[in-house]
This record gives sequence, structure tokens and C-alpha cells, in this order.
Amino acid sequence: MENWFLIIIMVVVGLLTMASSVYLLIAFQHPEDRNQAWFPKIVVCLGICLAIWTVLLFPLDVANVHACSADLPLADCSTTLPMDILWYAIYVAIVVMAFAVIPFALFYYEGDSEWSMGRRILSAVLWSIGTFICIVLIIVIPYVTIGYVKYPVQSAWSGMLPVSYTSSATMNTCIGLFADYNVNAPSGPPAVNNTIAFVGINCNTLSNGLSEVWTLRTSFIMYVMAMVSTIGWFLFMVFGAVGLVSLPLDFIREFLGRPRKVITRSQYIERAADLGRRAQEIKLIAEVLQKEERERGRSWKWRRNTRALGNQMIVLEEDAVQLELVYPQGEDPEYKWVWMIMKYWLKLVVGILSIGVTISWILQIILYILISPPVSPLLNTAFTKADAVFPLFGTLLFALWAFYLQAAVIKGNFKFGLNLLLFRVHPMRRGATFMSSFLFNIALLLLASTAAVQFCSEAFALYAENSDILNIFGAQLTSLQGLSWLYNNSIFIYILLGMTLLTLIYLCVRGPDRWKREKPEGVYEM
Repeated sequence: MENWFLIIIMVVVGLLTMASSVYLLIAFQHPEDRNQAWFPKIVVCLGICLAIWTVLLFPLDVANVHACSADLPLADCSTTLPMDILWYAIYVAIVVMAFAVIPFALFYYEGDSEWSMGRRILSAVLWSIGTFICIVLIIVIPYVTIGYVKYPVQSAWSGMLPVSYTSSATMNTCIGLFADYNVNAPSGPPAVNNTIAFVGINCNTLSNGLSEVWTLRTSFIMYVMAMVSTIGWFLFMVFGAVGLVSLPLDFIREFLGRPRKVITRSQYIERAADLGRRAQEIKLIAEVLQKEERERGRSWKWRRNTRALGNQMIVLEEDAVQLELVYPQGEDPEYKWVWMIMKYWLKLVVGILSIGVTISWILQIILYILISPPVSPLLNTAFTKADAVFPLFGTLLFALWAFYLQAAVIKGNFKFGLNLLLFRVHPMRRGATFMSSFLFNIALLLLASTAAVQFCSEAFALYAENSDILNIFGAQLTSLQGLSWLYNNSIFIYILLGMTLLTLIYLCVRGPDRWKREKPEGVYEM
């Protein structure tokens, strides 16, 4: 019964993920990309689905462990899924998608529109092959040189003696190595060599302090997973930290800044005319900048004014959206107004719940991961007790927390690209995002999702005991030569926690987005 319930949940979650990816695509795409660029759009939807499925595969792994009776070894259970194969497959899919398919779609989309389709495809293939070769070299060279796992082991030495000797009353607790055994002894038990203690070998073999390092060549697929996860951690530290803080704060701020009343028709006409005037001014400034670029090139002053003009465009678009909110139109404007207000109240509820989930994640990091020994299993215990209520309830809660983490990563990815002008690469803006920006950010999101899985395996190691992904990351990743120091000392997690604190301080001190704090009527000096 549990297996059928699990299969139904898998199908429903898969369909909801696909629907969510299509919604994000429609909500953020640029008007110029409507009814065209179908191949990049398919890649974007697949990338979003793959990123979410990667994280949600972990709860499926845990449920797979619980699918059989506790007294039956997992290897002998015929009703479980081959999760190790699924994990390898999804990581290979991420590598292919992030380093081959997305670059091809990006280069094809950015190709010269005057070229023929064949020429654009050829150019995209050549650029994609070059990119993929570079990535392969980055992974293969370290694998050949340092692709080993090192396990510290403690040696246990023992000897082989006749049964009559080991059954002696004086030697029934151990096996004496190199014992002075004399079968012709006149009387009494065989004597033990008194020099045993001096050579460091005695009956208690584990107390000898003899340690060794067991070195093995790791599998290539395991090394690829480790390298991709390590690369993803540099993105996850930023996106995860920004998302865990901004996800609840933005919901609450949207509620606090909701429209309070409907404006009159005369006010709507007046504000619409003002928007038209500002749009005309922006157009004139853009023409001046284009002329300056042709005559003088892209100087420092030109770049500064271009960024300022871009911010002014964002302000104009935001004001246009707000104007439509305070003056609903259509067949039933009152219904639209009530529905909009209800959505803002829903955002408040989601924001408050998100604060609780974010705090629980922070406590899980501090109390279970960073402090050794852990102060409390916290969420591990909560999920285990939830399973006692009814089967798979704890797994569903586990999936909810993992999904929230991935939602925070997506939020951080979108917000980071939009607001941090110092590193503004392919910003994401609702209703104004080109497919090139979509593709670039989806590639980053896929890499960050691999780190999210590794992070979840460490945060929920107790609840996810015996899961395949925990065996992969817990046993091999922490012993991998060249990377073990980063994971054994929780370097990435310390940085993640620090960046979360800095993001909280930054957003609380700075307030709303910088471009929203500027006066809509402001103009930039040229």
C-alpha cells in the first residue's frame, strides 16, 4: 500500500513541477520571446524540473529505505527502487544539461539573426564542444592525479594457534601472538612470550595504536558527482543564503506594500499620461546614449549612464504594474480587486510560515551540523516521530523542507542576478527576461541543486540512515583526496551561515530594492 501511495505522490509531484516550470517561464519571459525560441524554452522547463527533481529525489531515497520490513536487508528487498542507479543517472543528466545542452541552446539563441539556421546550429555546436571539452579536462585531470579516497584504519594483528592452546583457562580472553608454545612442556599451561608487550603487540590488538591509511581509486562517476557538488557549493552558498532570508521577507514586504484603495478614473488617466511622458524621456535618453556610443565608444561615463537608464526603465515598468493594480479593469473589476487583496493576505501567511522554516534550517545547521557532538537531532527526531503517526508522513515533511530549501535557492538566484549590480550577470525580471538570461541562470541553478542534496544528506543524516545518497556522500566524499578537508571541517557550511547573517543585516538595513527607493519622477544627469 505504501509503495502505491509513494508512486502516486511521485506522479503528482512530477506534474506539479512541470506546471511550475511553465508558469515561471511565462511569468518571466520577455515579450520579444513570445511565440518563438521554442527550443531554449523547452530546455529551460527541463532544467527547472531537473533541479527540483534532484532535491526531491532524496525524500524518495529515504522512503525507498522504509519500503521494506526492518528485519529484511535492503539488498534482499525486491520492492525497492534502484536508487543508486537513479542518483548516478540524475547527476549525469545535470552534467550533460549544464555543460552541453544549455550552452548549445544559449549559443544558438545568441547567434546572429541574419545567419541561416544551419550556420547558427554549426556555430552553437562548435562553441558547445569547446565548452564541454574544457569542463571534461577540469574533471579528468584531477581524477587521474588525485582521484583517490583515503580511509584511515586501525590495524588489528592476531596469530594462529592450536585450539588446545586458546582454550586454556589462562588464555581464554585473547590469542597470544608469537606465543612461546611448547607442546613438550612437562606441566602447566603453555607460557606466553614476555616480549610481546615490548614489540607493541599484545592480546588487546586495538590498543596497539597501529594505524594505516587505506587508499583506493574512486569510480569516475563518483568523482564527477563530487566535483559537480563542490562547484555547486560556491553557488549554493550565495543563492541559499540570499534565498533563506529574502524568501520570507519579500512575501511580508509585498503584503505591507499592497494597494489600499482603488483610484478614480481621472487619477488613472493622469498617472498613465505621466508614465507616457517618462517613457518618451527614456527613449530620448537612449537615443543620445546610442549616438554617444557610435561617436566616442563605451566610456566609463557611458556605462554609468546606461546602468542608470536601466534602473529608470525598471522603475517605469514597476509603476506601470502598480497602476494596473490600483485601477482594476475588465468585466468584473470588483472581483479582481477582492481576489488581489486575498492573494496579498495569502503572501503574509506564507511569509510567516517561511520565517519558521528558515529558522528551523538555521537551528538545524547550528545544533546538529556545526556543534560536535550534536546538541540535538532536531528535525531528524521530528521526522521520525511524524512517521509514527502514519507511514510516509515524516517523509512528506522531509520533502517539504527539502523543497523549501530548493525554493530558497531559486529565489536567491533570481534576486542575486537582479539586485547585485557589482556582479550583474543575466538579471531575472518578471516579464522582461530574455531566454539567454533564463538559460544561464538555470545552469547555475542545476549546479547549486547538487550542493543542496549534499547539504541535506549532512543535515538529515540520522533520519536518512542507510539511504543510497548518504552512503555515496557520507562514505566517499568525506574521504576524497583534495576535497575531504573542505567537507570534514564544514567550511562551506560556515560560509553559508555567515552569508545568511550578512544577507539579513544587509536587507534589514538597506530596506527595499535600491531602484524602488528612488523617486519615480527622478531623472538622471547625462
